[in-house]
Amino acid sequence: MPPVESAERLAQRRQLAICVAIVIFAPLLVKAPLLFGILVADPFAIYSGIATNVVPGPFGGFPPMPTIDPNIAFTSHTLGHRAALDILSGHLPWWNHYEGVGMPLAGEMQAAALSPLNVLLALPDGQLYMHLSLQIIAGLSTLALLRRLGCTPLAAVAGALAFQFNGTFAWLANAIINPVPFLPMVLLGVENLREHIAEGRRGNAAWIIIGIAASLYAGFPEVAYLNGLLIVVWTLVRAASLPGAARLRFVGHVAVGGLVGLIISAPIVLAFFDYLPLADTAGHAGDGFATVIMPSSTLLATWMPYAFGGIFQLQGLEVFWGQVGGYAGIALSVLALYGVCGKRLRGLRIALAAWVVVTFGMSFGVPGIHWLVRGIPGVKLAAYFRYFPPSWELALCVLAALALTDIGSQPRSSRLKLAVVAVALACLISVIPMVNQHIVPAGMIAQLGAVIGLAMLFAVAIVAWRTEAISSPARALAIVLIVESVVNFFVPTLSNPREETVHLAGVRYLQDNLGLNRFATFGPVAPNYGSYFGIASINYNDLPAPADWTHYVTTHLDSNQDPIPGVTRHDPNGPSAADSLVANMAAYQRIGVRYALVPANIDAPQFEKLRGYLSSAPTPGLKEVYRDEVMRIFELPAPAPYFDAPGCTVTPKDRDAAHVQCDAPSKLSRLELFMPGWRVTVNGNGTPIARSAEVFQQIELPAGSSDIQFRFLPMHMKWAYLALLFGCLVFVFDAVRGCRAGKVR
Repeated sequence: MPPVESAERLAQRRQLAICVAIVIFAPLLVKAPLLFGILVADPFAIYSGIATNVVPGPFGGFPPMPTIDPNIAFTSHTLGHRAALDILSGHLPWWNHYEGVGMPLAGEMQAAALSPLNVLLALPDGQLYMHLSLQIIAGLSTLALLRRLGCTPLAAVAGALAFQFNGTFAWLANAIINPVPFLPMVLLGVENLREHIAEGRRGNAAWIIIGIAASLYAGFPEVAYLNGLLIVVWTLVRAASLPGAARLRFVGHVAVGGLVGLIISAPIVLAFFDYLPLADTAGHAGDGFATVIMPSSTLLATWMPYAFGGIFQLQGLEVFWGQVGGYAGIALSVLALYGVCGKRLRGLRIALAAWVVVTFGMSFGVPGIHWLVRGIPGVKLAAYFRYFPPSWELALCVLAALALTDIGSQPRSSRLKLAVVAVALACLISVIPMVNQHIVPAGMIAQLGAVIGLAMLFAVAIVAWRTEAISSPARALAIVLIVESVVNFFVPTLSNPREETVHLAGVRYLQDNLGLNRFATFGPVAPNYGSYFGIASINYNDLPAPADWTHYVTTHLDSNQDPIPGVTRHDPNGPSAADSLVANMAAYQRIGVRYALVPANIDAPQFEKLRGYLSSAPTPGLKEVYRDEVMRIFELPAPAPYFDAPGCTVTPKDRDAAHVQCDAPSKLSRLELFMPGWRVTVNGNGTPIARSAEVFQQIELPAGSSDIQFRFLPMHMKWAYLALLFGCLVFVFDAVRGCRAGKVR
């Protein structure tokens, strides 16, 4: 007969395996329509500007949209794909030749260029696989964290699934979500470290180090920073429960773990801060977002996410969709309220509740709380109202899991009833500003949202008022929480298209004929998709952007572009982007623009001057060289060459190398953005680079034959490489030392 302990351990392992399997397979099941091609996952259909016959999904479109932020395409998809291709070709993605007149790629951050998961973007539908990976990491990390906090397996699985299908993952799919899974991972590391310290064992900060480093490499520093504030709060609260000497050791070990994670992240952090002083950050400068708050009339969406229809579906709510970053839900809020009052981990519960109240109050401009936006360093420079939700969503999930654990051992129906009534009153009160603003939700999705919300409220109310009659109220509430999380997450998925036709012939024409020149788009091949296809476009949709280049655009090319060149107009009634081409064609040619892309149909008002220009048939002028269902391509008469050296014969090898034969000393001009970090060798010898034509590069050439090689590396990167190596060695040492789990003497 086997020992009882072995049987119990085997049962626990089976239980753990089941929990892990649920968390892994849940997102795969929910996203099965995308995985199996029933719905289109690739953002090409909606955002590329070269797709036709886009058939809406079950919920129609577009709007409603499957996601809030189009940067799922313009930055995450396109620039991430470019970075993945660079990595797979054996090059670190420090620079992007295909955006603007060249700009940093890794330092831009949103591409997540150095994140290991980013390599998935080289695959067809790679973004879907990357998002699934992020969800699975989030679920597993949260599961482990909740089990470490003593939650029952049922509660831990429910809390993990609730975070795995949180509102941020549901509504946002650009780089904002990349650091989200690593918040519970770091907190798991904090809890592991606390347990080691409390038991007198050596510290082990491995998960802290991995989580911090992964958060920074993930490519959205604002979210990583705001999540870091919760990590600080959590650490201080958990430190307070330790004896004095252990408390100091614990905080010190957490701080060292965070520092080592930061040191391992040195290459990406240095690339970012090397670029930032030279960049235009638009609304992230000066007073930033200090005065921006969420409209109170949309408060109901916190509990009933689709009370206002699908994403961007109803007119008049554009500001809401442009600012919101997630939601809570009825069941999650009820359970979180219940969880606040538990006795075990009392300090942590109160701290998490305070975090939710404070961050929520900051976002909605609550008097007495909103001043923290200016008081906490860096918060006003981030769109905190959109980037705080992942942290308060996790706080709610932890409280909910603690509540389910409490209910499983000793349910308190009176407390549960109070929580249900409180959430119901919150929903009712949030209707008042809606009525005052004359907001009347309409449409199938709004009706469905109301039904889902009321059904969840009714379900938790039944459990609250019939707690004694239900055999397992914890299981019933866990099921309600999971169903609510999955259903709310699944709604935007149904707004993905069923099918589409992507027209790549025009792209192939550019790939075959563009050479080292650039193109300007006035519709087709949307900004940044040039980076995706490896064809250089002066258009881009990106922040940060090189300040020198944005100034050059408004000075020489298009004075009506603001704040992001190629995306928005300073004066909607002023000259259009196509007007700028007609007025400033010589300036476009000076920066090497060879082709201009316009839609196949240019009957729209913004193309009036272009139509007039084409009808007058100036010579030399724009020459149409290609046309298909989505675009017309016009060739400019005299684009400047990418490399130019008067009196010399230049033979380019690629954008970074050329062979030059000069009869006498000369100067080589290169139409690539001048920026510190560029280095050049002439016949293997380093040569200074000077600024030319405001934004470009120029070097001195000797007479005779010269092999020229350009290379970009952010300043002081060699020190960052050394820091990375040092951090990795410290990580290995700490992990090995911690695994030995010896007592501290």
